[in-house]
Amino acid sequence: MALETEKAMLSPCPEEESLEIHRLPPPVDELPKAGRRKLWDIPHKYHCPVIGTCLSVEELRRVASRFLLRGDAPSTDYEIHVTFVGAAESKNLLSLATHKTLERKYRSVVERFAKAREPDALRALWAEFLARGEVPAALWALMTHPKADHGVLNRAYEEVHMLSHQLGAGQRADLKRLAETRSELETLKLDFDALHNRLRRQAEDREGQIQELERTLTERNGELARVVERERELKGRLAALEGGLPARRIAELEVGLAALKTELAARQREIESRQEVLDQAQQRIEEQASALREACAENQALERLVSERLAEAAAEHCEDCPNLECARRADLAGRLVLCVGGRLTHVRELSRLVARCNGRFDHHDGGLEDRDRRLESLLAGADAVICATDFVSHSAYYRTKQFCKRHDKPHVLLSRSGLSAFALALERVAG
Repeated sequence: MALETEKAMLSPCPEEESLEIHRLPPPVDELPKAGRRKLWDIPHKYHCPVIGTCLSVEELRRVASRFLLRGDAPSTDYEIHVTFVGAAESKNLLSLATHKTLERKYRSVVERFAKAREPDALRALWAEFLARGEVPAALWALMTHPKADHGVLNRAYEEVHMLSHQLGAGQRADLKRLAETRSELETLKLDFDALHNRLRRQAEDREGQIQELERTLTERNGELARVVERERELKGRLAALEGGLPARRIAELEVGLAALKTELAARQREIESRQEVLDQAQQRIEEQASALREACAENQALERLVSERLAEAAAEHCEDCPNLECARRADLAGRLVLCVGGRLTHVRELSRLVARCNGRFDHHDGGLEDRDRRLESLLAGADAVICATDFVSHSAYYRTKQFCKRHDKPHVLLSRSGLSAFALALERVAG
């Protein structure tokens, strides 16, 4: 194949001179002056890229089958290519058929290029088609255009030449990817076979389970049929028995049964009513018992308080008494007792009672006049808290209760604000 290739030559030069790249001079072939070029009018240098780029091997083989003898026809793709490139140098049957095939294949693009009137317009069209990847059609239209000079043709030849190198590199990369893909495919086939075997075993297991369930279902259907038959038999026997009883007797029994049901419902309602009364009485008994226990405790505390006063009146030096069993009073050991709420008329007596129990007394009226802020400081300083819930505001009650629980402070919540109840509370906080 007679093909010219570009060369880059380095001219020998001294060290102080730079390297200069030279190109081969353009071909001196004369181009036709007018009209579109035929395939054999194109310089032979360009026949190789035109034949190799613009026609596929299958198209070349179809053309060759019409003009070449079977024994002379080339066998390999390379031989086909060389044969057509050699034939394109002159006008002959093979080059004529090749030219017609190219004209027919790229007619629309040739018409598009025919509108260009100068080399610059051809270069712009060539760049446009090259950017879109439509190289074969644009190459044929450019090579046969009457305004395409040696510069335009050579530029297209250079770019197609480099593009073939890029395509070769791309093919090598594709081959590498193809090998990798084949390896991955083998791995996937192995995985698929393993998955297929696992699914097949699972399907066989399910088939066995289905058969077992079908056998169980058959057995259950047989049992159901026997039960239905037994039910039909029992219904027949029941109908026979009912048919033997006199209709009047059955009606009497039904009336009696209805009366018994009515009486039973009435008795049930009576029992429920009496049970409700009993529950209420039991609740009242429990409440009264609780109140009685509280009153007894208060009375005992009051008795101890009275006994204390009698003991103080009988002996002025009770502190030196050797009787350890004397129920003199609760000993607060100097602790501060805060009373929240209660009757204001009892405050003085409550203070004296705490003092006699060896304690200190402080009072908050439960929100009647004293502010809530003062309650917080009093609660923090007290050692024990007694709150009378019948004479205290809701806010003071809940704040006192929450404070004592949060700080684990001893406290007693009184249901009423009497002296006896307070005395009992003192004994509880002292103990």
